[in-house]
Amino acid sequence: MRNWKKILVLLTIILSVAFAADAIKIGFIYSEQIMLEYQEAIDAMKKLEAEAVELQNVYKEMQADYQMLIEDYEKRKLVSSDAWKNQKQKEIVTKEQQLQSYQMDNFGQEGAIYKKEEEYLGPVLDKINETLKVIGEEDGYAFVFDASKGTIVYADEAYNLTEKVLEELKK
Repeated sequence: MRNWKKILVLLTIILSVAFAADAIKIGFIYSEQIMLEYQEAIDAMKKLEAEAVELQNVYKEMQADYQMLIEDYEKRKLVSSDAWKNQKQKEIVTKEQQLQSYQMDNFGQEGAIYKKEEEYLGPVLDKINETLKVIGEEDGYAFVFDASKGTIVYADEAYNLTEKVLEELKK
């Protein structure tokens, strides 16, 4: 909800400036379409997906081992010694910790899959952004929006009001 308010305020400011200066060109793109049709992006996404599938398969195997360990414990706990139960409980806890660690290391916020995403998609996104900048400058666009996400992907710095807004806020 908050983001929509910010976007609405930003669009209001931009449209106000656009009406004040009749020569401003505003364009937009659909980033999702670019990512679906640009071959380098498609290739990067396929590589990323393959990495994710591989990591998920390992995780599923680890989960199956964990589940088998629990099932074995449940079947035999009534007829087993306390020493055996304690050992199996420790194994279960250790396996559970390994599962959690694997999940965080590979799928958490700083996980391997996000590092691979940056590795594979980073150069593609840089190339797309550089292309947008070149098109924006060559064709005289002041702003280019991403219609898929409601964000600005290119803006002529001459229309950057950030410093002015900050100055007003500091008064």
